[in-house]
This record gives sequence, structure tokens and C-alpha cells, in this order.
Amino acid sequence: MYINKRGLREIGKVLFKKPTVGRLVTTAWIAPIYLGLRQTAVTFRALDELVCPEYRDQKVERPVFVFANPRSGTTLAHRLISMDDEVFTTVKLYQTIFPAVTATKTFKRLIALSETRVGAVLHRAYEFFNAPLESRWQEVHHMSLDQAEEDVCTLLWNLTSPATGLLFPFMEDMPSQTWVDRQPAEERRAFMDSYENTIKRHVFEAGGKHFLNKNVFFSTRVRSVYEKFPDAAFVYLVRDPHDCLPSFLNMFYQAWKAHSPSIRPDGEEIQALKRLGYDYYRYALECRKEIPEDQFIVIRYEDLIRDPKKTILGLYGRLGMPVSEAFEAKLDEAVRAHYEYESPRDFELDFFGISREEVSRELREVFEEFGYDRPEDANYLEAAE
Repeated sequence: MYINKRGLREIGKVLFKKPTVGRLVTTAWIAPIYLGLRQTAVTFRALDELVCPEYRDQKVERPVFVFANPRSGTTLAHRLISMDDEVFTTVKLYQTIFPAVTATKTFKRLIALSETRVGAVLHRAYEFFNAPLESRWQEVHHMSLDQAEEDVCTLLWNLTSPATGLLFPFMEDMPSQTWVDRQPAEERRAFMDSYENTIKRHVFEAGGKHFLNKNVFFSTRVRSVYEKFPDAAFVYLVRDPHDCLPSFLNMFYQAWKAHSPSIRPDGEEIQALKRLGYDYYRYALECRKEIPEDQFIVIRYEDLIRDPKKTILGLYGRLGMPVSEAFEAKLDEAVRAHYEYESPRDFELDFFGISREEVSRELREVFEEFGYDRPEDANYLEAAE
């Protein structure tokens, strides 16, 4: 399994940067868990080579990648589309932890056994491992081992995900993990070869269905993925930066203050993360100009939240894909549940020492492109009246 050696060196440099007891202790207990789970994944993948090496011939045709800045509706869009399981296959959380054909087959068998009369012990074991996941992130992002999820762990095993920043709050010191597309061509190719290999395994196990993926940190690998999969579709969720950015910052801040309580909401760590958020918005616009319109599809967060079914059906139309009666029925049921859901309370920009004027100034092209109001525009209209 590919490992980003540059990323290893970056972690070595920040490991003892501004150390806190909480972060050192957290690192000490996370490290062996990380290594153990990663090695288990490597073992399963080695078994794939022995048991089903034919997966390497699997074609990956017209994959769909859903992405955005965090807290922009990607989870809702992804989980709605993933219900069309006759057409799409997407990873569940346990599959992103163990991205291998043999692992998926093993877990499916165990899950089936846990539902029988003799599977009570297995069911209790599942609840034991699943309960912390459901409780730890409940206020930010609902997680469960058997629920559709982004491929965060697969990328963490590679050290190609900004999620490492949840433990090491020094985002600008880890460029190889926050910006895949900016890495040397040889390293990008090595990562993408490994990534394609992982997707092939999943599609092979799923019988050749279209691969559906969601990742909120996907922006900075769009060019690399497009080069590897030129027929891919990219579904970009966009939300008003004034609302999205504080939610993005809070996602990391909640993790940081758990192990490094001295970090301030307006501190330099948050400011570095803010700059990364700005760059993610800008880079998505750059990629949009380079990828054909029928392959780079923009969905406004506000449209998705207001009418999820209409938005998803509109997406299918733009993708040129038929909608089955079974999928439409699932959409109707899911939409009813959506309207009963209460989203977590969002934080405001000023909590992080950021003004709305700064955001609109830094992301002027985003506001102009998608028609979001800027504070200075509102002031001008009030003066005109």
C-alpha cells in the first residue's frame, strides 16, 4: 500500500512542535491503533493478490466524485445518490478502513452471521466498536461502520489527507497532505496508481457498478483524478462562504481544543486553516474552467437543502442517467427524513476573529461566480435607497 514518504517527514517535523500533554498522549495512543489497522488493511490487500488477482483487470468507467468545502451538503448528496445501489457502489466506513475485496467479503459474512441466533456475540462486538464512532462525531458528522462514508481512512493510510491536521494543528507545515496536485509528478502518479488500484478492488467486489465517492478534502486532487479518470464526473457542492467557512473551522477547532486547549479560536492555527479554506474555494473554480461542463456539475447547497429530490433528479438528468422507480421511491422516503432532521448549530465568523468583509474580499470571484451577496454590496444598496 502506498505511503507518502514526504508526509512522514512532515509529521516528524511537527510531532514536537508546540507540544502539549494532551496532544502527546493522544498521539501515543492513536499511533499504535493507526499502525495496527493499516497493517491489517495491508494484509487483506495481500490476500486479494492470492485469492482474486483478477480484480486488476477491472475497468472503472464513469466514476462520480462528490466534493466541496466541508459543511456544504456533500454528506446529504452522497447518501441520497448512494441509495441507487443498482447503479452505484460507494464505500462504507468499514470498507475505507479495510480497502480490500477479501475484507469486504469477510465483513459481509460476519454481518450476516451476527443477525442469526448464534451471532449475538458478534452483534455485541459490532456495537462495542461502532458506539464510539456514533457518539464522538454526532454533533459534527454522523458516522457508523456500515454507513456510506467518504474514503477518509484509505487516504489516511496513504498520508494524503488533510485529516492528519486534526491531530497536528499545523496545516501549512504539511503541504503534501493538503495539496496532492502540487506535489512532484512522480509522487502524484504513485499516489494515483495506488488510488486507482483501491477503486478497482471496490468496483470488482461490487460487480462492476459505477464508483461513487465523496470527500470534502477532494479539491486539491481534482486534476490528478481527472488525468487518471478522464471520463469521471465531478459534482461540486457550493455554499455561501460566510456560512461554510466557520463550520469548516469549527470541525478542526473542536478536535484541537480536546488535545490542545491552549489553541485560541482566533489563533494562528485557525488563521492557517482559514487560508487553506480560501484556497480550496479558489482551486475548485480553477478546475471548473479546465473540465468540460457536462463533467463538472455545480450544485448549490441552498437548492439541495430546499428540495433534495428535485436537485438529485436534476443531477441525474445532467449526467444522462435514467432514474428507476425503486430509486425514486427511496428518494421520497429519505427526503421525508431529511425535513425532520435538525442540523447542528453553526458557529459565526466573528468567533474565529474573521470579518464577513474579509471573506468576501478574499473570495470575490466565488461570490461573483455563484451570485452570493457580499456585505459591501448590501451597504451600497442601502445607501442607494
